[in-house]
Amino acid sequence: MKIHAATDTHIAFVTANLVAQVSGYRFELAQWGEQHKKTVAATNETAWRSICREIAAHGFNAVEIWEAHAAPEVMNRERGGTWKSILADCGLKAIGYGGTLSRKTLEICQWMDIPQINGWIGDNTPEQATALCREMGVRYNIENHPQKTAQELLDVIGGGNEWLGICIDTGWLGTQGVSGPDIIRACGTLLRHTHIKDVKAAGAHQTCLLGEGVAQVADCIAALKKIGYSGWYSWEDEPEDRNPFDSAVRNRQWLEKQLA
Repeated sequence: MKIHAATDTHIAFVTANLVAQVSGYRFELAQWGEQHKKTVAATNETAWRSICREIAAHGFNAVEIWEAHAAPEVMNRERGGTWKSILADCGLKAIGYGGTLSRKTLEICQWMDIPQINGWIGDNTPEQATALCREMGVRYNIENHPQKTAQELLDVIGGGNEWLGICIDTGWLGTQGVSGPDIIRACGTLLRHTHIKDVKAAGAHQTCLLGEGVAQVADCIAALKKIGYSGWYSWEDEPEDRNPFDSAVRNRQWLEKQLA
């Protein structure tokens, strides 16, 4: 496999891109839960090493780990250490964990030196989430899916604080048919992580090449720059009918140009 040189930009590969890997890159978004279970069952040490090697071979030096690849129901301290060592062997740094906030997912982040969880808050109130994150030393960011305003996101995290922030997913903003740049500006300094994704049309979640859909990705990045955002840009694409590695280099390079 040809190795593409990694860059120093804050661009990460989201392993949720591989949601369809266990089914030959064919699945339906409505079956996400089944794909999650299948991925948990299929992700042993050999599979994780293969995934990490391929990510590195496509020029990435950072990853955001999808919960199914380091799942609470199978992870322990020893396995977490092994997963972390494999990342290091492949020249990769774990910069986020994509999943639901819980004591166990926070433990996984501790074992793997992952600084933040990006996803759903689970059954936690903002006060409970803050106390958990402070205790474990790991931040949490609420990721938008159905939400259409910054205020809806802020309500979930009780207005936000040093431990609780926002992760903007540009693709889901496109799906909801709202202005990503406006929401980014409204989030301001509480916006602490991003999932950079594009979708073909509002009202659905069919992903496509960055810059070729309706998610206003270039404008979203410009808005992020204007608010002084200095965090990671996690490239996300969960295609239902193709291998995301086929477009990984193209999308990474597209992002690099936008960030230059």
